[in-house]
Amino acid sequence: MVRRYGTVAKLENFLKAEYAFMRHEVEVRSLPYLFRVDPTNTCTLACPYCWRTISKRPEPATLSLETFIQGFSPFEGSCLLVSFQMFGEPTLNEALPEMIRHAHTRGAATYVSTNLQSVDEGSMFRLLTSGLDLLTIAVDAATPETYRIMKPGGDYARLMDNLDLLFRLKRSIPRAPSVGFQVLVTRHNEGELPEIRDLARMAGADYLDFKPVVFLPDSSWSPTSPTFHMSRYLRRRANCSLPWTNITLLANGRFFPCCAFPGEFDLGPIGDAVLEEIWNGQSMRAIRKAFRSGNLHPLCRCCPLAYMPRF
Repeated sequence: MVRRYGTVAKLENFLKAEYAFMRHEVEVRSLPYLFRVDPTNTCTLACPYCWRTISKRPEPATLSLETFIQGFSPFEGSCLLVSFQMFGEPTLNEALPEMIRHAHTRGAATYVSTNLQSVDEGSMFRLLTSGLDLLTIAVDAATPETYRIMKPGGDYARLMDNLDLLFRLKRSIPRAPSVGFQVLVTRHNEGELPEIRDLARMAGADYLDFKPVVFLPDSSWSPTSPTFHMSRYLRRRANCSLPWTNITLLANGRFFPCCAFPGEFDLGPIGDAVLEEIWNGQSMRAIRKAFRSGNLHPLCRCCPLAYMPRF
């Protein structure tokens, strides 16, 4: 990512942002180098471990291409990576390939995570030829029975058919994105990890990522292996870097600091304030100052992501 997209100006900004984070500066002279986008906050599935399922759902919203361009524009000179994934299923937004293409032509790496349930051959081809760098498929099961538990509302046969189509298209497209599998490990799918590994190998996946789950419905979902217990990786002291390195554009066209569930908190809508009033405004300064003092802002106080190590 840095080698391909890291201009001198972006690398200078990256170093300034990291330095500001290490010092927990309240008012920063850098811009975020990570730009997160929620193309839509809607989804056809109801995964029991998804923040969208367990929290009060926001009003349905889908981001327009014009709003994305307007929101991304102030940050494109500093941005190294645009991640199109948050609460909804990004492929439900028909403008997603054009958003990716716009970010790509502005010199940013791009990433999408999808359950691959809401695509057809045409939308898949547009996605693979948009300039996308990295595509992650949420697999989470090796059998229809487990898939129904992990992803209520999903169709395992559709997933298998779309995986076959995806990799056939990928092999025919020059400079197609890297495509990999992600598995959120629970007790329900823990025993199927070898089969999922075999599936990834046979399909031709570029990578396979087994991850612990942040929010489990109850203790019966907890994996038997401690390797996949989130508590194993949490730090004693909150030290989240996102208030210094990330800005998020929600599906409703409002800015947000990170990847947590927004609730009633936001930084304001596009066009409501100049860039400096968003990135170094009162709300962002309060969040940064709280990390500096150790008395966390209410937005961060109950967020386990604030205690996770950086990956």
